[in-house]
Amino acid sequence: MEALIIIDVQNGLVNKNLYNKETFLQNINKAIIENNKKNNLIIFVQHNSKTLKNGTKNWEIYSELVQIKNSIIIQKKHGNAFENTNLKSVLIENNINGIIICGLVSHGCVFHTCKSGIENGFTVNIIKNGHTNWLKNAENKIEEVNNELKNIGVKII
Repeated sequence: MEALIIIDVQNGLVNKNLYNKETFLQNINKAIIENNKKNNLIIFVQHNSKTLKNGTKNWEIYSELVQIKNSIIIQKKHGNAFENTNLKSVLIENNINGIIICGLVSHGCVFHTCKSGIENGFTVNIIKNGHTNWLKNAENKIEEVNNELKNIGVKII
């Protein structure tokens, strides 16, 4: 069984000048709908920091994302969604062996969570145009991250 993990798609980050924002959001919503139809686990990860303070508007999951009633929300304070969270135990408890990752930002939390997913023995897929950032060279950074992830065994779908 697989799980879709949506990383840090929160108001305070989406409202920045994201590269390819509309396509990015459409692809995530499409993935949520498709994975829900397959009865895959849907996990939203929320980052907690000074700018994404728990309980504030910036911290909230972006309102234009499709909300699934039985989805799981995991809180994190590090770039890697596995670090000091219950993500791995949630995946194991739900018999998940493959994860599909999307979210923010390509070269940060998305990259580190994909890498950790491989290190923890999961099959890891990342959604093409399902991760982005707000850098001036955003397109190049996304391609660079995709290539690095491919080299460690992540499949781009």
